[in-house]
Amino acid sequence: MMGWIDGIMSVYAVSDLHGQYNTFIKGLEKIGFSDADTLYVIGDAIDRGPDGIKILRYIREHDNMDLILGNHEFMMLNSVPADGGPGFDGVDADIWLFFNGGITTYEEYGNISVEQKKTILGWLATRQVIKIIDINGTEFCLTHSFYIPGCENKRYDELTYDTVSHIVWDSIYRTGDDTHAEDIYGNYDHIFVTGHVPVQRIYMSYEGDDDYNRLEMHRHGNLLCIDGGCALGYNSGINNGAIFLRLDDLKEFPVPVVAQQS
Repeated sequence: MMGWIDGIMSVYAVSDLHGQYNTFIKGLEKIGFSDADTLYVIGDAIDRGPDGIKILRYIREHDNMDLILGNHEFMMLNSVPADGGPGFDGVDADIWLFFNGGITTYEEYGNISVEQKKTILGWLATRQVIKIIDINGTEFCLTHSFYIPGCENKRYDELTYDTVSHIVWDSIYRTGDDTHAEDIYGNYDHIFVTGHVPVQRIYMSYEGDDDYNRLEMHRHGNLLCIDGGCALGYNSGINNGAIFLRLDDLKEFPVPVVAQQS
């Protein structure tokens, strides 16, 4: 497979795969992803769907892929022992396992060795939470949800729990709880690429759009959301899936959720 134009590197982003490994692979095929290209997964590769650990390992094993930490990886890091030991007694264990679909990831995680667990957790702890990249003179800010100046290109293990929590949880599209964020994006020159809240929910609840059931990026000024709703799984009755975005020209590649192989 070759990239956008044969021999020329392209940079892609996708978010919120939520354990949908087959959808992830289908998306890589659709964009013609090659060794010359780069892919950033902007958080929430795990949970709800069955293959989150498989996706993490795939990303880690490819030098031209990287993960920006999302709230689901954040909860995992603050739920299980860092030494790969048994149990889940961390501060986020209950909210991760029982309220945010973490149980599917925990069950998959339980089937790998202690050394493999330590490798995954150590790798997650060194992922960046906000990534700034320049593409042909345009500066992109990749963050799972929110932006806090001064945290650019900082790793998870370089920041405090509260700081990371705000970055991966807060959103202008969340209302009614303490994760609602101020719309600060117009104050900056970056193009922000985020996930966290499914675009269908944004179109329906935030925009009040009757035609909300579509798998396409949501734009709000210089803020782009590419969470296509993989969290809903296959055959949800909603037009959901993954949205691969080529940052070179902002071309979208929507991929409906693919059924898991039995």
